[in-house]
Amino acid sequence: MAWNEPGNNNDQDPWGKKRPNNQNDLDKLLKQAGEKFGGIFGGGKGGDKGSSGKNSNVSFIIGFLVLVAIYLFKSAYTVNEKQNAIVLTLGKHTRTDTAGLHFAFPPIQQVYLIDVESIKDVEVEGIMLTKDDNVATVKVKVQYRVKDPLNYKFNVVDPVETLKHATEAALRQVIGHTRLQDARTDKKEDVRKNVENELKSILKPYDAGIEIFRLNLIGNVDVPPSVKPAFDDAIKAEEDQRAYIEQGEAYRSKQIPLAEGQAQQLIQQANSYRARVIEKAAGEVARFEKLLPEYMAAPGVTRQRLYIETIESVLSKSSKIMLDVEGSNNMTYIPLDSILKRNKASGSENDSQKQ
Repeated sequence: MAWNEPGNNNDQDPWGKKRPNNQNDLDKLLKQAGEKFGGIFGGGKGGDKGSSGKNSNVSFIIGFLVLVAIYLFKSAYTVNEKQNAIVLTLGKHTRTDTAGLHFAFPPIQQVYLIDVESIKDVEVEGIMLTKDDNVATVKVKVQYRVKDPLNYKFNVVDPVETLKHATEAALRQVIGHTRLQDARTDKKEDVRKNVENELKSILKPYDAGIEIFRLNLIGNVDVPPSVKPAFDDAIKAEEDQRAYIEQGEAYRSKQIPLAEGQAQQLIQQANSYRARVIEKAAGEVARFEKLLPEYMAAPGVTRQRLYIETIESVLSKSSKIMLDVEGSNNMTYIPLDSILKRNKASGSENDSQKQ
């Protein structure tokens, strides 16, 4: 037979114990609570009830003070040396606390601790198009700190994400106006400075409360691995072209002075030849002017003398020897060695005159 069937004692539980009367217990608790509150507010009857009311008043005051102490303890907060605390009262900024112990009373006031001293950094990497239509991978690290905690907390939704997007925009702007070879070699520092300046100008309108300390390029500005072999071949061809150009310029710089020196030498020779010819012509004119009076005085004699001197000058330069042996049995001596020397001397003189 079940323990709770009709006819059984329902005041007992299945284990034979007496079941508690919950309704009576609840009524008893409510009665006791009413007596306590009645004693606090001056209620109650009789001397015993008056003493119990005083004890209830003391307990209430002690409990209230404990609650106040707990509330004050929960309201206290500490700001360390690297932080600033933004305090909002009913949603409005009322003060900014620095290092030390401070109080804020929730839920009326809210406190936000912001690190304003630590140097933080974010890294941004992307694939971008350069000025000469090459694809380049660029990676930078931006070092920053919080300059204005209020603007940092409330002017933008996510300051760090905003900084990343601004850095990527600055990178694309600068890389898009720079040749890949320049960004990889001698203008790498210029690229870094330009990206840093562009980033600061982009962040200025946002007023995000962020101060940029330095922007660094991580590694080299390079092409993606998929196109690197073709790019290396193109770079090698450019280097060969540059080497050939430098060789041509070196050859030109060597040959131009030589050609200029030869030209100056020819000019000097021409000038000296002109001066010599002019002087010779002037001497012949002077000689002719001296002969002219003699010729006018004795034309026949002067003409014969000039003829003989001319024939002598012509025959002295000839290698042929003319002998008149008709009616003469004399042995003729021909000085061939003297004639040859004279011919050589006259030949060298003619060559110098031609030069």
